[in-house]
Amino acid sequence: MIRAARVALIALAALAAALAHAADPRWFRSDELGMALEPIAAFRADEFPWVLGVERVEGGGGWTETRRLLSGGEERRRWTVVRSADGGIEEREESGGLVDARRLSGASGELLQEELYTDGRLSLRLVYEYAAGNLARVREFAADGSLSSTVEYLTAPSGRLREVRWTAADGGRRTESQAAGGTAATAGGVAVSEERTRDGDGWRTSRYDEAGRVVVREQGGPDGLVSRERLVYADGSSTPRSSTLERPGERRVVTRSFDASGGVVAETVSLGDAVVERTSWTRDTAGRELLMRRTGAGGTSEVHSTWTVDGTLAREEHFARGSRVKTVIHSGPGERVEELYADGDLFLRVYYRGDERVREEVILDGVAVRERTFEP
Repeated sequence: MIRAARVALIALAALAAALAHAADPRWFRSDELGMALEPIAAFRADEFPWVLGVERVEGGGGWTETRRLLSGGEERRRWTVVRSADGGIEEREESGGLVDARRLSGASGELLQEELYTDGRLSLRLVYEYAAGNLARVREFAADGSLSSTVEYLTAPSGRLREVRWTAADGGRRTESQAAGGTAATAGGVAVSEERTRDGDGWRTSRYDEAGRVVVREQGGPDGLVSRERLVYADGSSTPRSSTLERPGERRVVTRSFDASGGVVAETVSLGDAVVERTSWTRDTAGRELLMRRTGAGGTSEVHSTWTVDGTLAREEHFARGSRVKTVIHSGPGERVEELYADGDLFLRVYYRGDERVREEVILDGVAVRERTFEP
């Protein structure tokens, strides 16, 4: 009897100690993301569209913090963080009473495991592994527990990331590696001079100058180089001044010139030693295209564009060999009218809503003589 009383007293003392360490909830004006924007008194919780309640309970050498996001007096989302006595942390995200995500971290803050849920059911699990304080491997598991893929991170002795390898469950592999050289223009660090990516039989390479700007891009396949693009910059600019794209297998070369904002102003296409197409663009001070003129084997074509005061495209007029072939009128958000011409005369008007044709009119001598509508 005395022993039972002592047990009861000990339990009551433990409960009292726990309650003594439980702080009253704090309240904040919030947003739909759950940010604590401004501390508020509890009685003001109904004054704002979103409020966040934060409560922390300490005990057993650790603590539990619960964040509840409310709108209209109802809980919309909940975040619970539990820190154990050994420093490990468990985080849970919930909405509508169902778990959305769960994360486990070590005492040093390193993420060890992440679980993602759909409708309260586990859909994806990620396991993180470390070596010498650096992330070394991430394994991804499907809902049934089977391994979906593995990502390995290889670092140089300096700690700089050197290579990333993706391996799928079926054995497919993709790698991305970096080579460093020279001194970066910013922060005085080591600049990445080259990045290489291999995906199956395909590969990509990007090379950088000392300012960190891409100067060469290459793509290849099992038979070798497919394309190589070289970019040239003005001194101190991060925007290319010109570029040359080579496709050796096609004997095709495309050269482009850019304005100060990065818009293409001229393009030349060559096959072998012969120029087969030239294109130029005229833009306004905001970079919007006003005129595109292309000259090739089929003659010269042009597109004249007109813009509204608020910067939306209003009208496009298409010409081929000096004769109008099409006019596109942007009549409203997601809506347009296309007018088609033959020998300069309007013969068909087509109305679109999004990419769906809504109605068309056959035009004769400027008058609609036949109409057809299309059911959604």
